[in-house]
Amino acid sequence: MKNPNSLYRAIGKSMLSRYAVYAVNLLSMMALARIFTPETFGTVAAIMVFFVFFQLMAEAGLGPAIINLRHLATEDRDGLFGLTLAVGMLLALLFVVLTPLFLAFYQLPRVDEVVPYIAASLLFFAASIVPNALLLREQAFFRIAHGGLTAELLSSATTIGLSQLIDPLHALAAKGAFSAATQFCVIWYSSAHTEFGRPLPGRKFSAIKPLLGFSGYQLGFNFINYFSRNLDNILVGKYMGATSLGNYDKAYQLMKYPLMLLTFAMTPAIQPVIRQHAGDHRKVEEIHRNFTFKLSLLGAAAGLTMFLLAEWIILISLGNQWLDVVPIIRILAIAIPAQVVLSTSGSFFQAMNRADLLFVCGGVSAIVMVSAIILGIVSGDIDRLCWGLVTAFHINFVQTYYYMYRKVFFAPLHRHLLHMIPAAGVVIGMVAYSLLLSIL
Repeated sequence: MKNPNSLYRAIGKSMLSRYAVYAVNLLSMMALARIFTPETFGTVAAIMVFFVFFQLMAEAGLGPAIINLRHLATEDRDGLFGLTLAVGMLLALLFVVLTPLFLAFYQLPRVDEVVPYIAASLLFFAASIVPNALLLREQAFFRIAHGGLTAELLSSATTIGLSQLIDPLHALAAKGAFSAATQFCVIWYSSAHTEFGRPLPGRKFSAIKPLLGFSGYQLGFNFINYFSRNLDNILVGKYMGATSLGNYDKAYQLMKYPLMLLTFAMTPAIQPVIRQHAGDHRKVEEIHRNFTFKLSLLGAAAGLTMFLLAEWIILISLGNQWLDVVPIIRILAIAIPAQVVLSTSGSFFQAMNRADLLFVCGGVSAIVMVSAIILGIVSGDIDRLCWGLVTAFHINFVQTYYYMYRKVFFAPLHRHLLHMIPAAGVVIGMVAYSLLLSIL
């Protein structure tokens, strides 16, 4: 990387390629929200929480480890691909076997009917890990986006068509399987044009050994991060029911759209670019500081917009049957500025080869998040749960950047925090307005 502008060029390509996918995803959500009820969405969301956990076991930190590789023999490439296929098949089978446990845990009717569709999604997700990492390594964001766009269009159209022919729950549950299968086909085909070539099933599973040092910490972080980010959905579904989970899940999904637009579209570009400059921590810190300052301003604008226009956003995106989501989304919007910046931190830890510190930060974050979630669930009130999450996000913001600046950049934390003052002012304003409304 010759200069910081290469990061912004890569980010621009990543954002442009992903925005088409996000636009179709949003249109799909708007259409499906008018076809399926909150209870149906909640039933599918209850099982999707465990799907995310199995995704982490399948991926095992392998993707970021492959991105950091400089050389990969054909036999090793195929061995890694064969390993992910084998793991995917085993995990899909295990997912089906655990159906009685899912049913017993939630005690929600018809949860078991969703499981086979999610198991199929898991198999195709695992198959996509290696070819997707090969494309990310070369910043082939347009080819990845083509897979996502094709998958979203095909799966949404199929789901809408099936809703007229079969049970609505089965139609909605099938969307994930169609999406994962389509995305795998496109990404695997596109990976032929990468430096390491298109992977084929191989038997050299031992190719994973040199990657275990990096991927082990990454996997540990992913597991910890999973529980801190998904325990709320698990417990809301168990103790508050499918309808409450449907409303909460939709609010959280809408809150994540600014993150998707501002950071999820950027983060794939960060690690491949910054890793080329990993030896100069001062330069990386300077790039990071300027980058996150601009990002914080965008996050503050997005959070304030969602806070002020929550009712209009719900009516336009979801329809009248989802108005119970409005107070939830207003509270969660307060966390958007911190979330937007914090969501990029993992890529900088990875690019600087400090997955160990990422694991430590994840552990601390998990303790804070889980504590907030449990207190919110015990209170029996979703609004209080959301306020707890907002508080936890800001605590984790501070502790994560404390570790990054002390252990990675070897610089004082105030360099970063001073640049966050404008965004912090917006957050304080939203909190003050919310408290004033509650008093009045």
